[in-house]
Amino acid sequence: GPDGKPISGLPLRLDMFVGGVPQDYGTLSARSVVTNSDGVATAVYTAPPSPAGGVFGSCSGLPGNCVTIKATPTSTNFTTANPEQVLIRLVPTGVILPPAGLPVASFSASPTPAQMNVPVTFDASSSTAGAGATQITSYTWSFGDGTSSTGRTVNHTFTSQQSFNVTLTVTNDRGLSASTTTVVGVGTVSTPNPNFVFSPTSPQVGQTIVFNGDQSTAAVGHSLTAFAWNFGDGATATGSIASHAYSIAGAYNVVLTVTDDTGQKATKASTVTVTGAGGGGSATIAAFTFSPTAPVVNQQIVFNGSGSSAPTGHTITKYFWDFGNLDTITSTTPAVPYKYTSTGTFTVTLTVTDDTGQTARFSAPVTVASASSADLKAAFSISPTDPTSGQLVTFNANLSVAPGSSITSYDWDFGDGTIVNGQTSNVINHTYFTTTGNSYNIRLTVHDAIGRTATTVNSLTVKSAADPVANFTISQSPTTINTSVTFDGTASTPGTGALTRYTWDFGDRSPIVSTTAPTSMISHSYSAAGSYVITLTVTNSVGHTGSTTHTLLVQ
Repeated sequence: GPDGKPISGLPLRLDMFVGGVPQDYGTLSARSVVTNSDGVATAVYTAPPSPAGGVFGSCSGLPGNCVTIKATPTSTNFTTANPEQVLIRLVPTGVILPPAGLPVASFSASPTPAQMNVPVTFDASSSTAGAGATQITSYTWSFGDGTSSTGRTVNHTFTSQQSFNVTLTVTNDRGLSASTTTVVGVGTVSTPNPNFVFSPTSPQVGQTIVFNGDQSTAAVGHSLTAFAWNFGDGATATGSIASHAYSIAGAYNVVLTVTDDTGQKATKASTVTVTGAGGGGSATIAAFTFSPTAPVVNQQIVFNGSGSSAPTGHTITKYFWDFGNLDTITSTTPAVPYKYTSTGTFTVTLTVTDDTGQTARFSAPVTVASASSADLKAAFSISPTDPTSGQLVTFNANLSVAPGSSITSYDWDFGDGTIVNGQTSNVINHTYFTTTGNSYNIRLTVHDAIGRTATTVNSLTVKSAADPVANFTISQSPTTINTSVTFDGTASTPGTGALTRYTWDFGDRSPIVSTTAPTSMISHSYSAAGSYVITLTVTNSVGHTGSTTHTLLVQ
């Protein structure tokens, strides 16, 4: 079916054909069959007795008689209307079949690039049976992670972020096998995006506040499995929606942690300011936020105390920061930068003082992780995924992530000797040229703002491109001096792609003239008698050219 799963309960009709004519030649155990839960329907064909005198004909150029069995779905679903058929060659007893060629193993993967914990569909439909064989009888897969499978189309899920050598082995009905291996780069799934709102937005002591995390999202194809709340006063809760009431006025750092179905976590913090019963704004309140919320060692963190407030008619004059590691900063402005040089969870305390000398204090934990290169992920997509030689290919590294930092540059190795280092844009274009078709391993290395690097490799197969064939006619040959002659290149063929340009050399030292498709005709006259060699060169859309010449006699 279109979802890659077997279709059960599908009725099919089986018919026999000989030489394209429907007729019985042998017997079928059943003419109407229905697929089982595995999408398989079975019938047995029994060959007829050997022809009188043992005289056999020719089947596909080889000795034997041919019978075709055609299976036609009889369901009303239009997508099942295409019949499938198999050719059976009946040969005399003791006939030795001619030598057979190896099959050709080939497959595609979707989606590309692959992501950790996201199913990938591998399709070997492009494999061929080889000379002297009629069909592929088995498809065996090795996914490079210790697992394997069988079948022409299979699904597989990779559970770690790295590159895997995926190998397909096909065997034809002559018992010959061939394999192909492609490197599949598996990237990490984007981290979830936590977000929440709360109501009322200006709560008072003892008032119930509803916190709603339904605005949080997971990466495409994934879902959130857990919500954990820390209300900043020692209380916690779970679930996408939670409620809480504070017993003391102040500013509280509320933290929501969400977890997705791959186990990845992300946090969002927001300050909730709680006033005394009846309001009035009579107290100085301290509050701060910090960014990024998941910092790493030596990364600059901006602490912002602008959420602090003084009583009506007064102002805050001093912000005193204690970073929980014996470092302190005193400032008259609310925002200060700071870097931690070691990992750990630090309790940051802000003490604010207003112009009357009244103070308030607020504390919140800050967890600093190591700047491990494992946190940085390199990943990219390729478009188109099946290019032809000479076709422009776009590589987009926007799937790369740098938790707690930002990516500053991209290094590309396109596998054909072309290397581009220090690219600042995540998008780059490249064109491959091959006369026989080839596979290339593309390597991307990303660098972030705190000196980490990460690398990934994806494979790309580029098909060979056919050259165009130039051909033209001359309206009058031979011709006379100063007579306009029309040259028509319409008979030229494009090879791969489409014809884009016709270039004419009239052989009389006049300027070479180029026209763009679809203009394929041009006129020219000669001022002197003689024999001239006219050359037409055509160019197709993938940059390949082809030329031809004709001789014109001018009298």
